[in-house]
Amino acid sequence: MTRYRYHVAALMTMNAGLLFAAGARAGSWANSAPFGATLKGDLYTPTTPAAKPAILVVIHMCTGHSSTVHGWFDSFADQNGFYLIAPDAGKQCFDSSASRDGDKAAIVKMVDYVVTNKNADKTRVFAAGMSSGGCMTNTLLAIYPDVFVGGSAMPGFPAGGWPAGDTSCTKCSSNPPSTDGKYWGDIARKAFAFSGTYPCSQQWVGGGDEYNFNGWLPAVAAQFQNLGGLSAGTAGTGAPSGWTRTVYKDTAGNVRLETNLGPSSQKHDLETVSPTLYSKVVTFLGLDKPTGACGLNTTTGTGGSGGSGTAGASGGSSVAGQGNAAGAGNSTGSAGSRNGAGGAASGGAGAPSGSAGAPSTAGGAASSAGSPGTGSGGAPSGSGGGSTGNTAGGGKATAGAPGGNTAGASSGGSTSDSGGCTIAGASHSAQWPIAGLLAAALGALFVRRRRAQS
Repeated sequence: MTRYRYHVAALMTMNAGLLFAAGARAGSWANSAPFGATLKGDLYTPTTPAAKPAILVVIHMCTGHSSTVHGWFDSFADQNGFYLIAPDAGKQCFDSSASRDGDKAAIVKMVDYVVTNKNADKTRVFAAGMSSGGCMTNTLLAIYPDVFVGGSAMPGFPAGGWPAGDTSCTKCSSNPPSTDGKYWGDIARKAFAFSGTYPCSQQWVGGGDEYNFNGWLPAVAAQFQNLGGLSAGTAGTGAPSGWTRTVYKDTAGNVRLETNLGPSSQKHDLETVSPTLYSKVVTFLGLDKPTGACGLNTTTGTGGSGGSGTAGASGGSSVAGQGNAAGAGNSTGSAGSRNGAGGAASGGAGAPSGSAGAPSTAGGAASSAGSPGTGSGGAPSGSGGGSTGNTAGGGKATAGAPGGNTAGASSGGSTSDSGGCTIAGASHSAQWPIAGLLAAALGALFVRRRRAQS
């Protein structure tokens, strides 16, 4: 009988170890990674990198360091398998002037290292930063559109607003010299002539910013509006309480620029915003999806994909920009370019318990001819999946609570965030503790049966 007790003890010990391992399971930062750049920087490797992982460059504010940004996006990187790069200015602020050299070139070299050595996706490189990091983010988007596909500044100046060589923010609190879009667009085009699709951009600034970054917001919006050939701004939905959101769309109806102006009580430091802005950044950039960026779907396939509908409790038509109202074509498929033609999805009313792939519901499943998608709308218990087998479906429900599993997703279910976007792929960290508990329970049952027999 004694030896069976040892068996139970061993099983319990194994289960405790599994519980500990599952709880501690997380990615890790490598400080001063071997980027070979003129700036030092850290590299975060997620728990399980995606097959073709995206990259998010996370850029600190003045007086900060690379370690300052540790923790901002770590959990999202683990959930979605993308890498984080944290450059270190090595001085008070980054030099984010409009040129393809210095600190900007060093950051691009860090990106090149991760693409080359970590099998990262060079078509899904993003940036996000605060203050000086926000200025650098906007500069990278405007003058390295061949490298970056999207970014979020919290807050930032337009490219060209930061004086060349300045590392102390001498222009902070001043007013922009112009709010004309062509003025700012020409600065970016002079630094780098580009004929492709400019990156998407998300802007955050407090209405009471003590350094007048809110005064620079019109210039930032004008620059990206001019570079991207975007429409005039219109009121957006889903902004945090007290904030004003304005969206700017491309000719296909995709939201390529989003500005968020906070209340007058919100000062410069956006780390104080509660809840934090990081999840909204991830959702806007599309880092919670396996492909695409800012509403542009680049999923491998033979045709365009339908747009994402707003069907929640009351249904509705497709929302340009949150999904892709014009049916974003595959970058390598027969539909052609990244913004290939496809049919716009129409949003149907979400059923009380909408199932993935149901006909006439709002979703974004890829279809062979760019016809309306067939993913489910997000009703009270709706799931946000696309058609069965297509992991890039993802209907965006504006009123859906977390629903069931996403049809066709490789694993896990989908949850709905406050913005109504589905986030596919649940964590598997709970599977090991369950297995350990079952093993312990079976072992205890085995011992009880042996006792009964003896």
